[in-house]
Amino acid sequence: MRAAFLFMSKRSILLALIILLSLVLGFVTFSPPQAVNVVRHGGYWLVLLAFVLFAWYFFRSLRDVWPERRIVRGWWRAGLLVLGATVFLHLHERHEFKVVSDEVVLGSTAMQMHFERQAAVIVRGYDYAGNFTPFNIYVDKRPLVFPFLLSLVHDLTGYRVANVFVLNGLLSLALTALFYLLGRRLGGPRAGAAAVLLLCSVPLVAQNATGGGFELLNMVMIVLTLWLGQRYAERPETIRLCAFVLAGVLLAQVRYESALFILPVGATVFYVWWRERRADLPWPLILTPLLLVLVPLQHNVFNLSQTIWQLNDVAGATQPFGLQYFYENVGHAMNFFFSFDGTQPSSWLVAIFGTFGVGFFVLTLYKHHREIFALEPATAVFCIFIIGLLAHTGLMLCYFWGKWDDPIIRRLSLPAHVLLIFAFIFVLPRLTSHRRRWPVVIGAGLAYIAGVTVPVSAMHRFTQENFAARTTNWIGGYIRALGSKSALAIDNNTGLQWFLYHKSSINPALLSQRPEAFLYHYRRHSFNEIIVVQRVGLDLAANQRLVSAEDDLGPGIQLELIEEKAFAPAYLVRISRVAGVDEAKFLAWAQERKKLTEAKQVTLVPLTVDAAQVVEWLRQLP
Repeated sequence: MRAAFLFMSKRSILLALIILLSLVLGFVTFSPPQAVNVVRHGGYWLVLLAFVLFAWYFFRSLRDVWPERRIVRGWWRAGLLVLGATVFLHLHERHEFKVVSDEVVLGSTAMQMHFERQAAVIVRGYDYAGNFTPFNIYVDKRPLVFPFLLSLVHDLTGYRVANVFVLNGLLSLALTALFYLLGRRLGGPRAGAAAVLLLCSVPLVAQNATGGGFELLNMVMIVLTLWLGQRYAERPETIRLCAFVLAGVLLAQVRYESALFILPVGATVFYVWWRERRADLPWPLILTPLLLVLVPLQHNVFNLSQTIWQLNDVAGATQPFGLQYFYENVGHAMNFFFSFDGTQPSSWLVAIFGTFGVGFFVLTLYKHHREIFALEPATAVFCIFIIGLLAHTGLMLCYFWGKWDDPIIRRLSLPAHVLLIFAFIFVLPRLTSHRRRWPVVIGAGLAYIAGVTVPVSAMHRFTQENFAARTTNWIGGYIRALGSKSALAIDNNTGLQWFLYHKSSINPALLSQRPEAFLYHYRRHSFNEIIVVQRVGLDLAANQRLVSAEDDLGPGIQLELIEEKAFAPAYLVRISRVAGVDEAKFLAWAQERKKLTEAKQVTLVPLTVDAAQVVEWLRQLP
């Protein structure tokens, strides 16, 4: 009889019908191409609706905590801590792209949202009569909340590529504030300070705070949703319920796997209803399934092309997720968390405290779950979300590309850091009541930051080894220096970045498909300059430079070197301008390149260097 309250109102029946409608719309109604088209034209507006509703209920839910003078006097130390921690996250890292595959595409989606209100990425576009005009666009696999927020920054301040760093700067302030607030809830003001310091001890957090990706937003939404869930469980009011559920809607659309957090959000709502013996069904909650319909619709991007999973990038990968990846990924995770040589942007202090915390959390939940769920609703919600974070961590360790010590993949460990830090903050007061427990943790955090985090961050070893990001940022500087000059780029490495700056760009494969079209515009001087970007390998033994086969344009195009930069002893990037074209040789190259592309025989890597050559190079340093 206890669950009968769920089925005794017209609104509960309406909710069930809307859930059914959402499932039909998300999984049945549209073919994959139609679903992707719906996302393209309707994605912006659905996210806008969810965001506006969330903002309305979020600020209304905080009316009881708006600062009064006495509160301000009591919280100024916390404010200084949060501001100081935020500034620290931005001290040692340059504000630039860090994970190129995500950041440029997210920026392009945000640009289209800003200019066209479409959720799409430009893959072909040209500067036409002073106006940049997209010719081909596609719907990307990445969820839409982050590019939507970036488009809002563009709307409010004007379009700039660098706006993404402003957005992540604001998100880093929100993250440190939320870590303090949640830590304070779990163990008091000193626990809040300890949570912030443990967060700042992780160089990976600073790396993402100064980048252009969506990882920081994901952490913010996880902690914010948990915090709002605790507030709702403490006082089950309609406004608090709406703020919590709508935060969950946005969280589910930040990263692909963040849709998993729909489960702890739903479990929390049903838990509170069970405690209250009544189901609160306001209209925003009833509409929530429709606000989530973008999740299954956008997943059709994977159905249209299996290559979107990028399984070919990892040797032996046959499916995106599987237990066969778990064992190896755990080894890579251990290598990441317990790195003591500064090559990984991790914090072994957090790893040690967190491993201890997770273990005792499981024991605490096992021994005291009855009391917690019967008498401590806020703690029960915290436990639900920690279980969700454990499931999320397990899922990411079953991911085919889940090697957390890889320069590109490290960011996937950030939600696990939320798990480790707050599991420790949760269990420590339950294990010891000593009054110095938090000062000891705070002291350890400060000592670790001063002795390990600062020098490791200042060395930038984990940033410098990401050649793709360094290449993109270097070329980005060159693009900005062009100003308003009309230019066409032939760039296979960072081609999409040119579109962010409203410059024309093609890649060598496309050039080989339409060589006559290129010659048409070359003869008519349609562009002030034609710029070529090429990756170059160095044969250290023969002292010979070799252009990557993927970037080589053949003997028909004569190039004039503008600038060349070495990112490693045997890896260089060259920027040149087209000085002349031998049309016959160029057409012959295009025909041969087209055949190689169709046969998939074009080399992706510029040059594989013998390790012995690198050792010899190091030995011969003067």
